[in-house]
Amino acid sequence: MQTNIDITKAFIETPDGVLSIHQISKKLALPYGTAYNRIHSLNQLGIVQILPQGKAKLCALNPENPMTASLLALGSSQRTDLFLKKFPAAGSVLGKIIKTIYESGKECLESAILLTPEPLKSISDPEFTAASPIEISLDFFYLKNSTEFPEERIETMISTLIPPHSSIRVTSMSVDRETLLGMLTENENEAGLAAYSMLHEGIVLFGFENFYRLVLEAFARKLSS
Repeated sequence: MQTNIDITKAFIETPDGVLSIHQISKKLALPYGTAYNRIHSLNQLGIVQILPQGKAKLCALNPENPMTASLLALGSSQRTDLFLKKFPAAGSVLGKIIKTIYESGKECLESAILLTPEPLKSISDPEFTAASPIEISLDFFYLKNSTEFPEERIETMISTLIPPHSSIRVTSMSVDRETLLGMLTENENEAGLAAYSMLHEGIVLFGFENFYRLVLEAFARKLSS
């Protein structure tokens, strides 16, 4: 299962979402035979498409299969869980933040992402005090389904959860589904790639499958253009 998750992640870490079996083998340090067998197994499940190009076999994720988003969501949730466990002090604060966002915006939100998880690690650093001249920001990205999303109120509530000794400020950005799709599929100056890289560097807080369904739709649009 973990290898299947890693393979699906490899596709969305690639700018155009297309990889050959050889590239997958090299990227994941898998024997070619293992990569070949796993790709064909995922193809039989309808999670990966195989697109013959001469002698090469190019592969891409199948956005039409709901299991594709589920595998990506599972891999993303593993990353979030690892952060929570690896940094206990930061994880405790982040757990409260997730609960606050979810309870305050669950009717309006499809997904929530912490773009900059690194600043939270400073919470457990005793030398990182309010006297520090360094101000860092905790940046949140929200995928909303309603214009009634109480973004400013949630931002204020999150600020109250940050320990007073830290020099962290809270910022946020919220967009609807069509706006995010437009961002991810923009080709001029590689704006779509930049937008995806920004999101990919963060950690998803909830709405894992909602987020990856949209990412897969964006990849499908780029492949067909």
